[in-house]
Amino acid sequence: MDGLAYRLLTADAFEFAAISIVAMVVFAGVAVGLYRPAWTMPRSAYFSALCVCVAAGQLSYLLQYLFLDALKQQQVGQLAFAYVLIWLGIGAITGVISAGRSRDAFGTMWWWPLAFVPFANLTLIFYPSRQARSKGTGRRIANIVLVVCGLALVGLTASLPAPGQDYIDSVSARVETDTDLRDNAMVYAVEHDGLEATLKRMMEGVPLFDNELSRMLSIEVHGDVIVATSEVKDETFDFDDVWRDQSTERLCLSKNQAMLLKMGATLRNVYQSSSGETLSELIINTETCDAWRARREKAFVDDILSMKLPKKVSETVAIVGATYEDRTMTLRYELTEVPPGDAWMAKIKDNMCTEDNFGVMVQLGMTIRSQFAEAKANGSVPIGEIVVDAKSCPADLP
Repeated sequence: MDGLAYRLLTADAFEFAAISIVAMVVFAGVAVGLYRPAWTMPRSAYFSALCVCVAAGQLSYLLQYLFLDALKQQQVGQLAFAYVLIWLGIGAITGVISAGRSRDAFGTMWWWPLAFVPFANLTLIFYPSRQARSKGTGRRIANIVLVVCGLALVGLTASLPAPGQDYIDSVSARVETDTDLRDNAMVYAVEHDGLEATLKRMMEGVPLFDNELSRMLSIEVHGDVIVATSEVKDETFDFDDVWRDQSTERLCLSKNQAMLLKMGATLRNVYQSSSGETLSELIINTETCDAWRARREKAFVDDILSMKLPKKVSETVAIVGATYEDRTMTLRYELTEVPPGDAWMAKIKDNMCTEDNFGVMVQLGMTIRSQFAEAKANGSVPIGEIVVDAKSCPADLP
């Protein structure tokens, strides 16, 4: 259902208008069938009530401004449901008042569908009442006031700035630069169009790279597998375990690959010689990345916990303790000299995000808690702590 909601909210103006009109007609028919109004509605009252429905429809388009926030929070379904509720209300009210006007003009309520037919709806608006109604100056003034108020309401709502092309362009630009928005959009697209169709659409504009090792020949999509075939320039290159581990790390920590994994795709890299002989293959999917993450995390934890403590980091800083629990590595540091001010802690936090091992650890989903204390002759005095994780150290791999 979320995929269908995303398709509805990303439909072009014509599709969106057509869907909304059909929905309102359906809701109008249900309301008339259930309610079967026995009262009649004069022309002026009908016109002003119809203007209220038109104004409500125009205001509903302002919900498009909430689309990006809904996409960011994965609440596209709720936003689409809000549209349905609005269409339900507008359709039901329009159907009921049109049935009342039809009874007033033709003696039967079954001409209510004319309200949704361009030009034909003028019949309901202008056709005189079958029953005689009181006339007079007061009545005429009241009718004029109702008509003017209706026109003013429609004019006021029409003047409000609805999402235009500039806004649509800004949405497209933001989706391209905001990882969360782009990932969510792709997930919704997969739910509506299917994984293979979405992957094919994504791969259409991907450039074929050419580097020192290889030259990409093609990118093809087969089901949920993206097959990237490359020709190796140096056929003596050793596709050993070190290369495989480094390549797996690069791809599993890549933001783009994370998006593909979230969608359920598999990346199959095929490396072949100039004659077409397959030299090596590298498969990246959720299973291979999870297995690599588990091995790498265990290696990090084993290395840190096996350190001989205390271990000097610099002339004034030493690691005096290390523990690991619930994917949180806690390191205790002692300083023989404490830098003045607090800027040094912020600098250390930035350095931890860019330091190779710590950077990989947080991208693996681990949390690093660094506790600092000043070394004294009679013990240590706590200074503070720094906590870094994947949120505070976002991945920068494309």
